[in-house]
Amino acid sequence: MKLQLPNSVITQQDVQTLLLGVKDYARWFSHVDIKKRLKVKHRSDSGPDVTPEVMELIHDWAAQKPLSRQTLDELIDALQSFNNNASQLAITLAGPPPASLKRTLVEWCRKNIAPNTLVNFQFNSSLLGGIVIRNGSHVYDWSFRRQILESRNKFPEVLRRV
Repeated sequence: MKLQLPNSVITQQDVQTLLLGVKDYARWFSHVDIKKRLKVKHRSDSGPDVTPEVMELIHDWAAQKPLSRQTLDELIDALQSFNNNASQLAITLAGPPPASLKRTLVEWCRKNIAPNTLVNFQFNSSLLGGIVIRNGSHVYDWSFRRQILESRNKFPEVLRRV
């Protein structure tokens, strides 16, 4: 079955949080399933306190195959495998990015690079602006600092014209 992460899951830490939530839900589901099979009366329980992202993921997973202890175990295995093998980007900006910028960059990465790309955001004020993207051993530097350093021989000429 295909794992499709919610758009709000951005970093590897988000995946780990999602994994813990699915494990909590699976324990609760297993407990309720045992009570049903043994015909033990139990009070109506709305389920564990999990995040909307966990419920969205479980709902999407259940749409592919009926929900059972086995399918929840398959989801947990898929999340663990994904967590170990996910493609990851590190994006460094000159300052902390607002949530809207994070969403935009993650959507672009998932649309143009890989559907379940994880993005780790960092900031470094010495960039002065622009962006640096690190993917594995590749570094793509579109920072103002790099542009200034590359053009440092042109500064005296520009200053003479002023």
